Amino acid sequence: MNQDIVKKNLLKLHNCEEEFTVIFSGKKSNKVNGLYKTGKREIIIHNRNFANDEAGNNLLFYTAIHELAHHIQFTEHKKKSCRTHTSLFYAIMNDLADIAEKKGLYKVVMDAATEKLVKEAHELSCQIAAIQKKLGKVLFKLEEKCVETGIRYEDVIDRKAQISLNTAKKARKAFVIDIPENLSADIQEAVLRENDEDVQQEMINAGQKGKSVEQVKRVKTNSVVNEDETESLLKEKKRLTRTIDTLQRRLDEVVEHLESKGEL
Repeated sequence: MNQDIVKKNLLKLHNCEEEFTVIFSGKKSNKVNGLYKTGKREIIIHNRNFANDEAGNNLLFYTAIHELAHHIQFTEHKKKSCRTHTSLFYAIMNDLADIAEKKGLYKVVMDAATEKLVKEAHELSCQIAAIQKKLGKVLFKLEEKCVETGIRYEDVIDRKAQISLNTAKKARKAFVIDIPENLSADIQEAVLRENDEDVQQEMINAGQKGKSVEQVKRVKTNSVVNEDETESLLKEKKRLTRTIDTLQRRLDEVVEHLESKGEL
């Protein structure tokens, strides 16, 4: 895999509004696998960090996806904060990884042992979410008893149960919303932060489709990397037109310079 192939495959994931360049540094780095230079719109990949085989190429392309996400973040979402690895960034990157996997450009191949560990981690997170809902149910019952016995619910929660009022509020909300048990604790937490019921349902649907936590959080703005063919073609047209205009201006400058020297 060379830098031309990497760029060609990246362009299959997203038609960027601004041009970018992919450069193999030819170096090995102990700090990073790649970086994105905002000023030059350059994706730099330290290609000697990767083995020259299928697995190495797969990991190299994942690095390229990571840096493309930075390019999109900076040029299309105009996020120039020093905090580059934001929720927006990871949502963009995960959208790109989804598309790359769908198109067979990037693969996540797990052996049986790895799949088992992934499943176990997911199930444990789902159990945490289920326990939070169960806590919410108990707290509703506790509030009823507090009213019956004439004691202050908030005081009992805070000082006796040693549960913060914020945690109690989220647990009760989790019980009311009743998020499906196959969704992780972090997905549940994201849904709990949203108050619009329609958006909550869209977030739940996204989680059940296998979207990441950061993708679920951005449901209100839809996918941050749009696969719509018409929109993609319009973006490509805009990018190519800008490139042609730049080249035409440069051509005019070269011709003018040659004419001034009597070379034409």
